[in-house]
Amino acid sequence: MAATRRARAAPGGGGGRPQGGAGTNILQFYTDDSPGLQVGPTTVLVASLSFVGIVVLLHIIGKFRS
Repeated sequence: MAATRRARAAPGGGGGRPQGGAGTNILQFYTDDSPGLQVGPTTVLVASLSFVGIVVLLHIIGKFRS
């Protein structure tokens, strides 16, 4: 009985997901034909860890200089 209530309430109600077309999928940002810079997850990981390492190194150097 609860399943029939849910099925009846879904078309007129506003509680469900919006019914968009196939273009409203988040995977459209990760296709090969999407515009912009194509950066892989390994590149992002190496760049972020390098940035954190440089910041830590600068903090250590700053402690010894002052």
